[in-house]
Amino acid sequence: MTDNIIQFNHARVRRMSNNDKRIHPRVESGDRLFTQIVLAADEPELVGTTLSCTAINMSIGGIQFKTTKPVPVGTLLDLWVDVSSRPGKFFLAGEVRWSRPTTETDENGTELHFVGVQLKSGAATDILDWRDYHGSAVAR
Repeated sequence: MTDNIIQFNHARVRRMSNNDKRIHPRVESGDRLFTQIVLAADEPELVGTTLSCTAINMSIGGIQFKTTKPVPVGTLLDLWVDVSSRPGKFFLAGEVRWSRPTTETDENGTELHFVGVQLKSGAATDILDWRDYHGSAVAR
């Protein structure tokens, strides 16, 4: 007789790989955000570019989003995140940790890219409110 009980320890091992460097749990999202490139050492012509993006997942320490333009690793960004379940926007700052093309295109046929951003602390950002919000979201 086959046992239908899943052992959580085994499930956890399957879900987490050696390549997963995540520190905080992720919350899936489809929220809109805008990002502006503040510093791009490898492509300085990108500085000042604003991108409209769609969040894929978010955590206390990072955001993964989808956009129409590749963003180089190491690029510094300002982000305005509009979380649908909360009024107002979060203003955040971060650094691109990875970027890769998706297998998708937008309605104009433009290739989409996934971008992973590590959020940075800053006096002029909403990082403390962001951490409070995500700390309570994960607890729910």
